[in-house]
Amino acid sequence: MFPAGFAWSAGLLTRDQFDALTPYSREPGDVPERQPLDDALIDQLTENARAGYSDLADRLGTSATTVRRRLDLLHSARMVRLACEVDLRLLGIGSEALLWIATAPGSLEATGNELSRHPQVRFAAATTGAANLLVAVAADDLGGLYTFLTKTVGSLDDIRGLEVTPILGSVKRTGLLRPSEI
Repeated sequence: MFPAGFAWSAGLLTRDQFDALTPYSREPGDVPERQPLDDALIDQLTENARAGYSDLADRLGTSATTVRRRLDLLHSARMVRLACEVDLRLLGIGSEALLWIATAPGSLEATGNELSRHPQVRFAAATTGAANLLVAVAADDLGGLYTFLTKTVGSLDDIRGLEVTPILGSVKRTGLLRPSEI
């Protein structure tokens, strides 16, 4: 996976704003010894990620302080990752696509890194098969997607093939079902 995986902000945040919200810009903390409470805590957060410490403590039969301390440890060690899902339409993004790019093996790393740093790229990863790079792109509209394909991807050296899969709608992201209307 290339850097965009946890660093996408659609170009809407300044570097300082992004860094203030991103614990992953710091080195991870020590990995704690995993406890049975950790698995139960993760299960509860998977079910309801908005649950507060007190609610989680009640469900798990422990104190809110213990829940907070364990979650802080798991988070600082990057054993859990907190994610905020925002409906992209609220950001003015009306067009998404998956790009399946074929590039020479020798330029895969450079191409993946370069594309992953572009503000329109939500995700980029090496893959196998006819295409060796998968890139998820978000654009204002189809015209913005076309410009990204022709100007950004088109300017890269050693692109040997490109398949575009438009995303017509999302039913589920980050493990949550999405409502059909805002």
